[in-house]
Amino acid sequence: MRFGCPKCGGGAVIKRGYFRTKWNGYQRVPRYLCRECGGGFSSHTLRATYRQKKPALNGRVLKLYASGMTQRRMAIVEGVNRKTIVRKFLFLALQARREHTRRLNAGELKSERFQFDEMESFEHTRLKPLSLPLAVTAQGKIVDVKVSSMPYRGRLAELARRKYGYRPDKRREGASEVFQSIAKAAVPNSKILTDSKPAYRNWIRYSLPNLTHQPVEPKPQPNPARRANLDDPLFQLNHMAAKIRHDLSRMARKVWTTTKKPDRLQAHLDLYIAFNNNYRLAI
Repeated sequence: MRFGCPKCGGGAVIKRGYFRTKWNGYQRVPRYLCRECGGGFSSHTLRATYRQKKPALNGRVLKLYASGMTQRRMAIVEGVNRKTIVRKFLFLALQARREHTRRLNAGELKSERFQFDEMESFEHTRLKPLSLPLAVTAQGKIVDVKVSSMPYRGRLAELARRKYGYRPDKRREGASEVFQSIAKAAVPNSKILTDSKPAYRNWIRYSLPNLTHQPVEPKPQPNPARRANLDDPLFQLNHMAAKIRHDLSRMARKVWTTTKKPDRLQAHLDLYIAFNNNYRLAI
């Protein structure tokens, strides 16, 4: 045996029969017995998918969640209950966040140039806006994205205040978490590009003092027939934001699908990070 008992850590393990799984053609899975603690386990006990009845569904659910499909439609396509899709979603999002954190700490997302900006969405109703600070590398990898609440504004601000009361502004806290991820991926003499929003200068100066901040001023387009993004220094960021709007059903504009809970939106974004960055998850 190349592995010990997962219960006590002992190495005195002997083989003790097998069982068959239904989801992959009744494959034989060996069972083992620990002589030290008397506990039994199998080779599947050591997997992240332990006790799952449909682990073969995980890979397909991951791709469908990153392809603009809703939970109900996934359940119809795969022929399962919607609750099964939700459980798969939460499991995959947890694995994706762990893998992304591991790669950040291991320095696998190093880059010299980063691009940062905020997207906006809402929870349940447009009266509850959300901010999504997003950072990408010059190579198109997502460094991080966080969900945070933001105060009311615009034409619906007065109505939102009367209906839901005070709404905290957590945009700086969310951006600070993204900046921490950037710091792990930065190398000496790294640059971070943003638009000309005045708040970004103070945020970056406080959270990333070792990075060079380069605000990008909007340029007028003299020729309407020419592509506007041809010389856009924030092209990777804007392109990624457009992909998120397209590939995440809850982020699309003017659709019925909306985010009911901010933590589920964060889980969906974590899943998309793994999909976009081509992570191999233990699923």
